[in-house]
Amino acid sequence: MADYRDWQAATPPRGLVVLLPGAAYTCQMPLLHFAALAAISHGWNVRAVAWTPAEHWGTEQIGFELAAAIGDHEGPIRVIGKSLGTLAAPYAAEHRIDAVWLTPLVRLPAVARAITAHPGRQLLIAGTDDADTWDGGIAAGLGAEVLEIPGADHGLQVADPVRTAEIHVEVVRAIDSWFGEER
Repeated sequence: MADYRDWQAATPPRGLVVLLPGAAYTCQMPLLHFAALAAISHGWNVRAVAWTPAEHWGTEQIGFELAAAIGDHEGPIRVIGKSLGTLAAPYAAEHRIDAVWLTPLVRLPAVARAITAHPGRQLLIAGTDDADTWDGGIAAGLGAEVLEIPGADHGLQVADPVRTAEIHVEVVRAIDSWFGEER
């Protein structure tokens, strides 16, 4: 079972954003931490999930974890998932939860199908050097907004630390803009 850390927006909240970490990428790490700050700046409360995933976790278990994090929240919901957290795509599609997917596992057919079937807004962010999980050709055909970072790996990093920091700023700007374009 997961633990949660709640961050409250300063204004009456627009809704709840659930952060789903990766297998080894926690919500305290830069991409998810700054994504949370972007959501809060747009008036959303944030629930950061902390988990210790088992080897066998798949779309069903991650969907269960997202549902548990949502709990009895009534009102708008968004999800920001990183890598393993993107296995929540089928749940998000079924429940019409708009999403930002960081380094989504688009090479997994269940994830790609769910992103394609999703009726709402989705932003996919990944690097071209994340060959194990990302395929820009697949992503381009899924019907979602896509930000592809040349040369970035699965952590959206490159060898140059300054360029890595610039990439993270680019990612946060894209997420901030995505929240700013809410319909």
